[in-house]
Amino acid sequence: MTDATEAAANAVTGAIIAAAVEPQAGGAAPGGSSAAHDAACLNCGAMLAGAYCAACGQPAHIHRSFVSLGHDILHSVFHFDTKLWRTLPELVLHPGRLTRRYIDGERAKFVSPMALYLLSVFLMYAVFSFTGGAVPTVDLPMLPGAGQFKVNNDAAIETTRQRIRDIEVQLADPDLTPERRTELQSQLPGLQASVDVMEAIGRGDWANVERIQELVQDESEREQARDEVQPAEPGSAGAAEGDGRVMAAIRDVTDNPGLMAYKIKTNGYKFAWLLVPLSIPFMWPLFFWRRNVRAYDHAVFVTYSISFMMLLMIFVSLLGLAGVGSGLLALVMMFVPPVHIYKQLRGTYGSSRFGAFTRMLLLLFAALIVLSIYMLLLVFIGALD
Repeated sequence: MTDATEAAANAVTGAIIAAAVEPQAGGAAPGGSSAAHDAACLNCGAMLAGAYCAACGQPAHIHRSFVSLGHDILHSVFHFDTKLWRTLPELVLHPGRLTRRYIDGERAKFVSPMALYLLSVFLMYAVFSFTGGAVPTVDLPMLPGAGQFKVNNDAAIETTRQRIRDIEVQLADPDLTPERRTELQSQLPGLQASVDVMEAIGRGDWANVERIQELVQDESEREQARDEVQPAEPGSAGAAEGDGRVMAAIRDVTDNPGLMAYKIKTNGYKFAWLLVPLSIPFMWPLFFWRRNVRAYDHAVFVTYSISFMMLLMIFVSLLGLAGVGSGLLALVMMFVPPVHIYKQLRGTYGSSRFGAFTRMLLLLFAALIVLSIYMLLLVFIGALD
């Protein structure tokens, strides 16, 4: 055996011995991180051939420190390293290009549509809880329906106050039966709570609305506890109300519009995911003849679009809190969404200017239908709650 052959044999033997001894002697490196060159991935057991596992993607070096834990939290929630900051500018400035790139498979660079959607819902809930609503709590006469809502709310307040006055007149009757007196007296707290809620909504004081709602709920729980101690006899008024839950819910909608508005606001965050499946069917007629356009493409388009609209509402709400004029904010809400939809249509589907503009108008009309359906569902859910 030559010297070169013997040296090669010794090198191979040394490598085998090192591979056999290193797992027992190496273990975790000082300070909590794994050895620099572990033979197998600590997550899936696959052999490592670099800084990351080729099978599952886990880093070969696993750090155990508070700094690394903070980095993992920021990375998992916000994709702080690159994804979020790469996705947001594209979503704002080039929504069509972002949607097209994601559909075509360029996905590792960007936050996925559903992840961005859930993040937008979370941020909207957090910001609106702080600011008190989706729009500034000042009068916005330029927004469609704002003036009519105020008129309807004021009319509902006056109607409820009139009912309270009528009940007080009836209670002043000395010939009133005890049963009727008890029934009328039980109606007064709910009617007064409705007035307080509607007045708070008119002022944009959502914190006070929530406080009133908690008081009403506590009173309702106490009444329910009393009913359980003294259950109603079959055929009595209590049993009849239990059998007609839907009718009672409808009466709550008409008698307590302020309380219903609060329920719609709170349930809106819980069921925001409904906006995506409700919107996708309205995309199909716009491109039904194109074989290269699939339902998945529409789902990505809708999810990114709604995410942008929610982020826009957050931005407008923060501007209103900072004191920006309501007229400017109204113009932003009226002009930015159509322009964004137009650009997204152009970039995603390669539509002409005329085609994108026409479809943008149709989508704005479809958005009104979707929001109407969504609001009806929230009213139904809130009525049965």
